[in-house]
Amino acid sequence: MGCGMAMGSLITYLETEQRLFSEFPFNEVDSLVLSTLCYFRFEKAGVVVPCGSERVLLHDAVALSDWCDLFAGCWLEDQGGSSDFAHAIMASRRYRYVEIGFFVDEFSSAVEKQFSAITFFLDSGACYLAFRGTDGTIVGWKEDFNMSFLPVIPSQRSAASYVSGVASGTTGPLFLGGHSKGGHLAEFAALDADQPVYERIFSVYNHDGPSFAEDPSPRMRTDEYACKLHKTVPVDSLFGMVYEDRESFCVVDAESFSVFQHNPFSWIVEEGRFKHLEDLSTGAMLIDDVFSNWIRTKDKEECERFVEAAFVMLCATEASTWAEFQSQLVANIATMVGEGGRLDSDTKRFLLGTLASLGDAAGRELAGRLQFAREFLTTSHPKKS
Repeated sequence: MGCGMAMGSLITYLETEQRLFSEFPFNEVDSLVLSTLCYFRFEKAGVVVPCGSERVLLHDAVALSDWCDLFAGCWLEDQGGSSDFAHAIMASRRYRYVEIGFFVDEFSSAVEKQFSAITFFLDSGACYLAFRGTDGTIVGWKEDFNMSFLPVIPSQRSAASYVSGVASGTTGPLFLGGHSKGGHLAEFAALDADQPVYERIFSVYNHDGPSFAEDPSPRMRTDEYACKLHKTVPVDSLFGMVYEDRESFCVVDAESFSVFQHNPFSWIVEEGRFKHLEDLSTGAMLIDDVFSNWIRTKDKEECERFVEAAFVMLCATEASTWAEFQSQLVANIATMVGEGGRLDSDTKRFLLGTLASLGDAAGRELAGRLQFAREFLTTSHPKKS
């Protein structure tokens, strides 16, 4: 049973919470478990057929896969705990009867698209539609940056179509979710869904994924959507606070620090739930304020120009993944610097000016906070006459 569980992680949650979903309701930790499973490269392992309608037991899909293939090409490949996570899934009574189906994987360098999703069928009768976050490809990261200036990116269109298709082939309540970009896609798909499908969506989970530069739908600011949405970010969140101006997110404690808290394995689980904190760390709030103030000064044309120029230099290395880039880090940095030197003078001035403006925004924000602190201390502790 899941009673009296001590503080732990996703893995200890899987090891200790053994009640079926029909016995203990689906919760935010289960959502992160399934969002993390969505990173598994089922398409490379060969057990699950992309675009197929047949269902496979999750246990069998993991057990029969070559784990080198299953973890390859995404951040899971380099994370300690990936094997323990897979073992815990196979041994879990809670997940014993979970089936997977409707798996899709789409990648196109031509249209700068990286999209993957899978549906988990729970023993309670509900379906969880999980969207994969950014993988290790340069194209995947480029698509993320394109969100700063494109009204709709290809993966958002695919996510909306995916929800519509799965809804037409299933009955019962729907849960949508994902980690990082996957959480962003889950939100977009829910907000874009036709009304009958939207009414079937019970919850939307965004785990440390960015929000939107512009509201994709009037639904986003409604009380009804606020009740459906469960957004969680780690205490030092960076990615999940991008474009986030809502106050309905929950802050989760984590064992790692700074950007490494983006790793779901670092999130702390306590008594079957995330260990929630009241607010973000001071550092995370500073970075969020700096970025928010800076991005407001940039129009879409400036964002597009900056992203395109930066990726021109990156693509000059001919690396297709971040792993390839890091394997020849010094040489690739030298290549980027060389490519930057070949940019026309106007583009070089623009890039340097954009980076300088970010530095200026950080300096102004920090100076403002220091001034506030001085005034607060002076007011709270006036000098004796």
